[in-house]
Amino acid sequence: MMTNSILLFEDTQAVSLDSVRVLRQSLSKILDSLDTQQTFKHQCLLCFSEWSTNLVLHPKQPSDVIAIALRKTTQHWQLDVYDTGEPWDPTTQHTNENLSNFSLKCGGRGIDIIQDQTDEMIYSSSDKNNMLTMKWERAAFQKKHHILIVEDDAIFRMLYQAYLEKEFTITTKNNGEEALEFLNHETVDLIISDIQMPKMSGLELRAQLEKKDTFVTPFIFLSRLQDAHTLQNANQLGIDDYLEKSIQKEQLLHSINRVLARFEQVYKSLSQRVNQKITHSLLPNTELDSTHWSIATQQRNTGHGGGDFLLSRTEDDISLLLLADVMGHDESAKFFAYAYAGYVRGLMQNADITQPAQLLSQLSNNAFKDHLLSQTMLTSCCLSFISNDTIKISSAGHPAPLHISPSGLSSIDIQGTLPGLLPITEYQEQTLTLKQGERLALFTDGLFESGNTVSERETLERTIKTTLLATVEKPIEEALEQVMQCFDKLAGTPPNDDALLLLIERNN
Repeated sequence: MMTNSILLFEDTQAVSLDSVRVLRQSLSKILDSLDTQQTFKHQCLLCFSEWSTNLVLHPKQPSDVIAIALRKTTQHWQLDVYDTGEPWDPTTQHTNENLSNFSLKCGGRGIDIIQDQTDEMIYSSSDKNNMLTMKWERAAFQKKHHILIVEDDAIFRMLYQAYLEKEFTITTKNNGEEALEFLNHETVDLIISDIQMPKMSGLELRAQLEKKDTFVTPFIFLSRLQDAHTLQNANQLGIDDYLEKSIQKEQLLHSINRVLARFEQVYKSLSQRVNQKITHSLLPNTELDSTHWSIATQQRNTGHGGGDFLLSRTEDDISLLLLADVMGHDESAKFFAYAYAGYVRGLMQNADITQPAQLLSQLSNNAFKDHLLSQTMLTSCCLSFISNDTIKISSAGHPAPLHISPSGLSSIDIQGTLPGLLPITEYQEQTLTLKQGERLALFTDGLFESGNTVSERETLERTIKTTLLATVEKPIEEALEQVMQCFDKLAGTPPNDDALLLLIERNN
């Protein structure tokens, strides 16, 4: 009994190459925010570009529109591409004798690439549209530290990369100029640089980077030189280690691990107080002040980065509640969660509390135009308690709420794209009548995602759903405690991802 797919993004454009570029840019922005392997991001964008370009350029009967939907399931990332033109199934092996007009024009462009770069392809066609579904397995993923190696000797570059590529993500550059250009657009966790190089030396590279107020990356110098003047210059630049060539693998790994550990310890110490204050401000606020409804919530966090938050407003016994999950697991994500929470509080004060979809639309449209809020992504589920037994629900890229009754458990089919991706976004609403003895469960995706593998995630989801159903007749606080105990046992402490669970029921 796994969850249905979670819709992360959907959009429809008139068919043109410009539309393909717009859709690809939106897709790229989402993929950059997701905690996925870089390989998948490249595969997804490449496959979309190949197929959508063919849809624009090659069919005899062109499509009026092109639409995409990016979804997440327990096992897969899934990209659906829709069109209304001439059907052509790229999963079918065509021979020269039975090629269609479309396939003759297409000439098979990109189809081999798509087949090679996806784990599964499914094509379907109806009177209304055609749909190509591309799937990629959600493999176990643990983020590696990104190391930049700056070395003009090609043999040393290859040697160091061979030493380190199993444990780290490696980028190599030939000299300081190339490294500086790369660092103008990318960030890394550690720089390892030779000192003597053409165009720009390692010392000059470090000096240029020091001019940037935001530069805090640890630095290891490599050199054959051991003269006092070079060492003095290097030390004045605040390097973290200095190694003499030639370097053995064990020596290099020991230096890297020691420098990274020391840097992370200092960084965590400096950010701990601010982080604690932000985390405390994001603790769930569940005071609905309603005579008709009871809610209970518990939260678990990783201890660093990210941020789930819950906000509510009650007026004339009608309540509005918004649950949000800011994507990311670093300290900047915690800051953005704090910024978003403050912004949403302001929106809620002036919102029509009976219209949750309207609030999400306003949030999305404003976030698209706001420079700060557009720097990150969040998922959100918004509820309006409009009477003593009725709730209106709207969702923006958020996991589907669960309806729990003594007879079973089911997902509420309400979906919507992530906020802030499009200039104008409209959201749907669904109305749910909750009977006595029934509950509604809202949660962030960490509740089911805090497992390293597909099997662990499936076990976590299955166990939590079973416990939610088994405890439906227990007092709400007792039921919540029992569910979160199961979560702690399977996900560990701290979990891999922030998790928040909210249970809602009618008062007697």
